[in-house]
Amino acid sequence: MVGGVAAPLWASAQGRANEPASARGAEAAVGAQAEPGAPRPRVRFGQGAQTFALLLPRQDGPFARAAQALLAGVRAAHERDGAGVVVEAIEIDDQADQLALALAELDERNVALVIGPVTRNGANALVDLGAARVPTLALNVPDGNAPVSSKLSFFGLGIEAEARQAAGLAFAEVLPRAGARRPRAVAVTVGSPLARRGAQAFRDAWLGLGGEMREVVEFSGPRPPRDLRARLGTPAPDVAFLAMGAEQARVLRGALGAGTAVWSTSLASIGNTAQLRLPELDGMRVLEMPWLLEPDNPAVMAYPKAPAGFNVEMQRLYALGVDAFRIGRLIVAGDTAFELDGVTGRLRFDRGASPRVERAALPADYRGGVPVPSGTP
Repeated sequence: MVGGVAAPLWASAQGRANEPASARGAEAAVGAQAEPGAPRPRVRFGQGAQTFALLLPRQDGPFARAAQALLAGVRAAHERDGAGVVVEAIEIDDQADQLALALAELDERNVALVIGPVTRNGANALVDLGAARVPTLALNVPDGNAPVSSKLSFFGLGIEAEARQAAGLAFAEVLPRAGARRPRAVAVTVGSPLARRGAQAFRDAWLGLGGEMREVVEFSGPRPPRDLRARLGTPAPDVAFLAMGAEQARVLRGALGAGTAVWSTSLASIGNTAQLRLPELDGMRVLEMPWLLEPDNPAVMAYPKAPAGFNVEMQRLYALGVDAFRIGRLIVAGDTAFELDGVTGRLRFDRGASPRVERAALPADYRGGVPVPSGTP
């Protein structure tokens, strides 16, 4: 939960703990049942000499919809870029013992690549398992920066990376106006682990850039405290970073002065949808993925639209699946450094520098109640 509101599905699935999604029971093609706790085959598609194994959350667990969206995205990328590749989706828990069993079996079968798991628990478990025998692209990032196997890479939609990107963009924007003084910022968060991690990542990045910042301001409940302005400090900060969802940001936005630039991550983005408008957020800057805001982007146009009925949350995981398959093909081809115009953002990978695929999300401004790419007319 984030401030009394269920965390978005994509954020829950990519979070540290397995926080339940708000709905269960999505449609899925499932193979024969296996013993409880054992990996279960789900679906298999494609033809070729190489096999990619896709590790998905179980359909009877809290991330059934996340699995459905991720699988659909991988399938979409495979339809366009999957010549010579068979994809085998496997249901599995993200516990270390189950991952170890599955990876050992996949190694015996000479699988070319493993994609997944999607939770942070799973990414941490992969690190704890030590040396990887099968090239593996985890769809999340682990805690810390412990050395990992040369066959293990990470790619995800982490809020912390977006918060650091927001800090860099906001700092560069206000620095010319700050003159001789250090730019001032404040981070306001609600009481959830996900939001707190985003706020702390922004603060660490802002201080690292040379800015000035107090401790993170936190509140709980549907409305901000009456003394919020006093807690933000005097004079008013140059930048306010809101680590919260769009509805909470909408309530808080009015409490911030007009001279303060307001930033957030995709947590506060509703995508460019006709079903919802939040004009109270106009002027706020967020980060989002091209998949949701740039339908004319060549990378976005290259892949099928998400199935009807996929909401914004599921669209993000669908896009994650598309880019994961594309990255996986490059890794299997032996590329250790590459840049990719992804549907989730601009992607960069340099195995010699880090096992993590860096993702630069798309900066956007709220206009007319929806985010639009910054700089567009």
